[in-house]
Order: sequence, then C-alpha cells, then structure tokens
Amino acid sequence: MAQSGTLRSRGKPLFGEAVAPCPEKTPDLAAELNRRLREKYRNYERAALRLELRGDYDSAQVLRRAAGRARLLRNRPANDRGMG
Repeated sequence: MAQSGTLRSRGKPLFGEAVAPCPEKTPDLAAELNRRLREKYRNYERAALRLELRGDYDSAQVLRRAAGRARLLRNRPANDRGMG
C-alpha cells in the first residue's frame, strides 16, 4: 500500500526523477537572470534594427516593444508586477 507522501519503490520515486535540493544562490541566480534578460532584449533590438534596414517597420516596432517589456522586468520585485 502506498504511503500518503511521495510514492517510492526501494527508496526511489516511482514517477520522474528525484528532486535534488536547490542550494541557496539567490544573488547569483538574480545576476544570471538579469544577464539573460539583458541578452534577450539586446537581441530583440538588433533584430529590430535589421528589420528596419530591410524596410519592415511594423515588425521592427513589435520587436522594439518586446525589448522594452523585457527591459522593464529587470531588478523588479515580484510583488510590483501587475497583471496589466
């Protein structure tokens, strides 16, 4: 009979991989996420510039707006993010 906790067979989880404990590296993780966001919005801005050079201004504007939204995500506490 299965216990009320995680289902296990011989010490191993029955479904999926065992979850490894995550070390507390919050400052490093925040820096890495900020770096990835910065890379993402810079890529969007470069792609928008290429589209403008080709004359596709509407698509370039969409990418610039996406870059602006990604830029706003940086260093913002989770409780400040609104739904609109």
